[in-house]
Amino acid sequence: MKIIRTLGALSIATLALTACSGTADDKPADPKKLDDAASIACDDFAHGYKAAQTQSARIDLANKVNKWAQQSSTNNIADNATALARGSEASPGAWKLGADAFAQSCLDAGWKA
Repeated sequence: MKIIRTLGALSIATLALTACSGTADDKPADPKKLDDAASIACDDFAHGYKAAQTQSARIDLANKVNKWAQQSSTNNIADNATALARGSEASPGAWKLGADAFAQSCLDAGWKA
């Protein structure tokens, strides 16, 4: 009888935990607004842009930005971070184009310096 009560209690606890596992984060985010991942990516980009004068520094910054940007559902953040990464491995002009596009996607989503 004691085993049945223990199993019953465990079953109830498991059901309770399963029911509570849903969070507000399960709701789709508004893709027009800055989500947490995009905010971090934009902050990292803004803090590192001026110092990214060499190709190696640009690649490092693009990798840091992409770590967060690819987790974002904010419009254009992930795509423009990918373009930023491509530009970091190309010419300074390509880097500038990618940087401008990424910065604009941050501003469009409401990011503030």
